[in-house]
Parts: sequence; structure tokens; C-alpha cells
Amino acid sequence: MQKKTKIIISVLVAGMVVIGGFYLYASRTVAKRLPGHVYEYTSVSGNQNAYMTFATSGDQVVVTPDKDTAIKASNSASDFQQAYQDNAKDGKWNYKAQGNRLTLSKLQNGKVSMWQYNHMLALGKKMRPGNFTYQIANAGQGIDHKATKFEQIR
Repeated sequence: MQKKTKIIISVLVAGMVVIGGFYLYASRTVAKRLPGHVYEYTSVSGNQNAYMTFATSGDQVVVTPDKDTAIKASNSASDFQQAYQDNAKDGKWNYKAQGNRLTLSKLQNGKVSMWQYNHMLALGKKMRPGNFTYQIANAGQGIDHKATKFEQIR
């Protein structure tokens, strides 16, 4: 084998190792990035946003269309609990993050709706799922392969 060919193969292998390591890192840090932070969620259509404040400990999350409420909820544990209780009349939200998957659930009137974001990659302050599945009480279920985005704002 020529020296030039060996160099090209070495560079390609090194590049694949770097890209693979980066992918493993980006796909395994979702659970570490959520607690205590506020994320802006952009819908599939791109015209609707929701703000999510994840509890510093536990599995609760405040989901609101109001950015100020979400940011205030991140100030302290008591502010978080106040915002969570204020929003509980519209349903109680919880989450589970594991590996590259985030599951949000909403309990309202004794019925549970769930959204599971799969194959999430966390890059900087943004997280993007490859797809998400949903099961909405009294509305059905499905899978969506369109892009959504979570961006950390605090």
C-alpha cells in the first residue's frame, strides 16, 4: 500500500472516531441538561412556542405559553412549586429523561397524554429530536418525523 493511501485511510478512520464520539456524547446528555433549566419548545409547524421549566430535583415540569412565568419558576424551588400549582388546574406535567429520549406526560381529569421525543441530540443550548410519538387522551396517537426544537433560555 502506498504511503498516500495509508494517510488517507488514517485520516478517514480518525474522522469517523471523532464524529462517533461526538454523536455518543450529544445523544447521551439530555437527562443532565434538563434539571433546573428553562427551554423554549418550538412546534412542528414553527408557529407555536411553549416554555418548559424543569424541576431541579424530581420529575415535575412547568409547561406554559408565558415566557415570564417559566423564567420566574426557575428562580427558586418555592417559585417553581408556586408556578406548578398555578398551572395544575390545566393539568399536571411530569417528565422522564433517559439517554437520548425525553418523555413528557400530562395528567388532566384523570387521563394521561404523553409525548416521547426520540433520538435527541443536545448541541450547545439546543436539543433536537429525530422524531416524536404522541398519545393524546381522547384524540389518538401517532408518530411525527418533522423537526421540533428545544432551546435553553435559562
